[in-house]
Amino acid sequence: MFGSQRWEDDDHISGESVAPEQKSIDDVNIVEKRLRSTLKFLFAFTTGAFFFLFPIQYEGQTTIPLDILLGYITSTSLLAVEVFVLFVLFTGAILTTISMLYFRGVVTLNDRLQDVVQPEYWRTSEPFWAFRVIAVPLGIAMFLGVGPEWLLSDAIAGVSWDVLMITIVLVIPVGGIFVNLLAELGGLEFIGTLAQPIMRPLFNLPGRSALDSAASWLGSFSIGYYLTRNVFDRGGYNKREVFVICTCFATANLGSVGAVAAILGVLHIFPVLIALYLIATLIVAAILVRIPPLSTVPEEYIAEPNPEPQFTGTVTDYLRFAFNEGVKTAEKGESIPRASLNGFVDGTKLTATILGTIMTIATSVLMLEAYTSFFEYLAAPFVPLMTILGIPNPETAAVAVLAGAGEYFVGATVAVGADIITKAFVVIVTSAQAIFLAASAPMMVDMFDDIPMRFRDLALLLILRTALLVPIAAALTHGASAVGLI
Repeated sequence: MFGSQRWEDDDHISGESVAPEQKSIDDVNIVEKRLRSTLKFLFAFTTGAFFFLFPIQYEGQTTIPLDILLGYITSTSLLAVEVFVLFVLFTGAILTTISMLYFRGVVTLNDRLQDVVQPEYWRTSEPFWAFRVIAVPLGIAMFLGVGPEWLLSDAIAGVSWDVLMITIVLVIPVGGIFVNLLAELGGLEFIGTLAQPIMRPLFNLPGRSALDSAASWLGSFSIGYYLTRNVFDRGGYNKREVFVICTCFATANLGSVGAVAAILGVLHIFPVLIALYLIATLIVAAILVRIPPLSTVPEEYIAEPNPEPQFTGTVTDYLRFAFNEGVKTAEKGESIPRASLNGFVDGTKLTATILGTIMTIATSVLMLEAYTSFFEYLAAPFVPLMTILGIPNPETAAVAVLAGAGEYFVGATVAVGADIITKAFVVIVTSAQAIFLAASAPMMVDMFDDIPMRFRDLALLLILRTALLVPIAAALTHGASAVGLI
């Protein structure tokens, strides 16, 4: 596996002799707090956190404001939402097709069209191109209710269209508004900076990696990869640190976890699920960084090493530093309306890249589950483990975990009718697996080819992550249930 490949070459620099500079947090340049920038940061941070994490009572149950907003949109404009689903499916299929034909030299795009189409954004592999295209006729059939009964049944279209498509097409774009307020106007830096003191002792990572992790959790794993790649190219990370960040911290983002929770009908306990998901992610990361294969990746740089200075300071110092970083980012950032609009647009674009894939794969998985015994046979060896761990609906839980390794939304569809304990368990495991064969794994292999990241390496890490997550998630879920949080 990792030890069998040649890592070093003439262009890669050993990090064995690289020592970070020691600095006091008093050396940090604290910006002068301007009232407008401070208010912009505070408004963006509190608004984003309120809609995602603030529990409120509504119609006899505890939920979050985002859930209420999405419920209102669905109840008042369901037809418009369904038309929007078709629009996103068509957009993803058409732009992906143009992109794939462009990179094959079949069509040409002038500079202006390239700026509009952004072919690199829509570029993917042939299988995922096919998934996005196939989703269009599937979506039309389900929207119009025209087609074979086996496709339009409640077990297939009732889940794939009525639950999956409707939920995802709302949660990610609308959630993107509030995520972007956090990510672009200082919340990302504020949260990431506060996490810096724990990154080195717990995960042997520089403090700046907290920003990459926060970018993945607040934005998307692709944003986290981009930040990591950017710092890697400038000598800020070595190969081992990149491998750890991408495979341990670039897990499902806040909006996607919300979408999974919404699909399973557990959005009312979303703050609890997010807390358990983050705890599970951190525990697994703390274990994996200390054992092979991650511990054997060499600490090599591809550019002149630029290690992060190691800061020292009190809790108050770090709070002051984090607030400073948040305000400084807000001052340079877009206006709140522009950041909100950008969040919706970016969320819609992201949805267009995944919605067709999810539609095709989820429909196929649901058909296999409804009309064959494929998943029952596949999950059979894992059912006793789920039973031992006390997870209700052990067969469903086992199938959901296995399906989630391919795509976490697909894993969620399997557990739609399960017990709430099972649903919470599935949300935690599938969201924290980090290496999804339908999206993140291919992107890592492509983006970090000079490390290199290979599918067989990622497959091993996926197995290790899942093996650790299952008992950890079970313990966390039972613990939360015992104290009445679930």
